[in-house]
Amino acid sequence: MDSFFVAVERLKNPALNGLPVVVGGDPKVGRTIVLSASYEARKFGIYSAMPMRLAVYSCSDLIVVSPDFDIYKYYQKKIQKVLQTFSPIIEMTSIDEGYIDLSGTARIWGSPMEAGERLRWAIKQATQLDCTVGIASTKIIAKIASQDAKPSGMLWIPLGSERIFLAPLSIERIPGVGKKMVRLLKNLGLERIHQIASTGELLMAATLGPKGGWLWRFSIGGEKQTSFKVRQRKSFSKEITFESDTTDLTYLLAVFHMLIEQVCYKLRKEKKMAKRIEVKIRYEDFRTINRSITLIQFENRDFAFFIKGKKLLLSAIDRQLGIRLIGVKLSQFIDTVYQTKLFKEEKQLKEYTRAVAIDCIRKRFGFNAVFIAESLYLTSKE
Repeated sequence: MDSFFVAVERLKNPALNGLPVVVGGDPKVGRTIVLSASYEARKFGIYSAMPMRLAVYSCSDLIVVSPDFDIYKYYQKKIQKVLQTFSPIIEMTSIDEGYIDLSGTARIWGSPMEAGERLRWAIKQATQLDCTVGIASTKIIAKIASQDAKPSGMLWIPLGSERIFLAPLSIERIPGVGKKMVRLLKNLGLERIHQIASTGELLMAATLGPKGGWLWRFSIGGEKQTSFKVRQRKSFSKEITFESDTTDLTYLLAVFHMLIEQVCYKLRKEKKMAKRIEVKIRYEDFRTINRSITLIQFENRDFAFFIKGKKLLLSAIDRQLGIRLIGVKLSQFIDTVYQTKLFKEEKQLKEYTRAVAIDCIRKRFGFNAVFIAESLYLTSKE
């Protein structure tokens, strides 16, 4: 999707059309960043994940809009429904990006370019939002093609022409290649993808190990996989970086409970139970501590995870420095169909019933429509 958050905000407020707009936190407060930038804003060098203060400094006329994740998720669901009408095999990699396997659908949707145009038109009709489509024989090349076609465009890399397409591109364009690997490759004199292809698989593998062999295979067009498996989620996690470092334990525990509410809400929504909880904290000097524990039985109740997680959090707080970030992750899932007989004890049943009732309210009115007592302290901090 093209500047997804900004595009949705422009549907809400057409007066933002044609102006430099970013979605993110208040630039006057803490460590807020840019979540999405309009193409008008990008002309000033503004990009996603950029510190908001720097973005405002880069463009004096920049308009900053607070994010509304409930409506973004609403539009994501509409987009996903459109994709499902084209193929049952889809993989959403984020709220505004995903892959769809159209193998064997030519008789229904036509040629690759025709299918791509039908897809773009269907999303536009359903949401009034623009998207960019990259078409290729592998996911990674399709992703690069979509980047080249932005905004609101389409690019098809026919089977057999992948190497020609990739050859002149910079190594920075390879998804999954970070700054450290880029420096290493440039030190070896490899700045373009065609140079990796010319180096040969044996030398790349001997120099960089398995990663080097993969880079060479990618540089000549990649492995010709025309389909993919939809990945199963192995964990639910949530973390928050505070606007300013804090040692306020009451505030930390309230935020921590809210994070657990958020991951457990996802857990119940996906009809799963989890057995392992991991807690993460990061101090102002960037030292990071992780603590984890495996429960005796599978759970999906907020309170059960909060009791165990609270002990982990308190054990991790072993310094007087301010805390910059806290996070929580649930893993080791099993699927479940909820029935009251799953909980033999009356107290557990009441906790589960309360959680389900709150889930229903949040589903209809948004997550922050309800504050549970353990996290109610947060309302006094706003």
